[in-house]
Amino acid sequence: MNIAAFVNHNSYAIAAAIALAVAGFEIVRRRPTWRRIALFAGLAALLTLPPLYVRSGTGVVRSADAVDRAIAAGKPTLLEVYSDF
Repeated sequence: MNIAAFVNHNSYAIAAAIALAVAGFEIVRRRPTWRRIALFAGLAALLTLPPLYVRSGTGVVRSADAVDRAIAAGKPTLLEVYSDF
């Protein structure tokens, strides 16, 4: 994998890590207080939630044969193809 593909694949994690590094540096530079540490923890939690929310769930159909059977069953079938990457 080349560096451009790596950055493209992990761009959110890289941006979140940079944001947390800058926030952490500012906390250390300005003297840590409980409030600043709590805000940092909140920022970390806030940056962790979006990837967990948009991640796809488990597939209902796992093989081409299962897709064929679902279509042949006579019920309306929605085929959605999605990748987390």
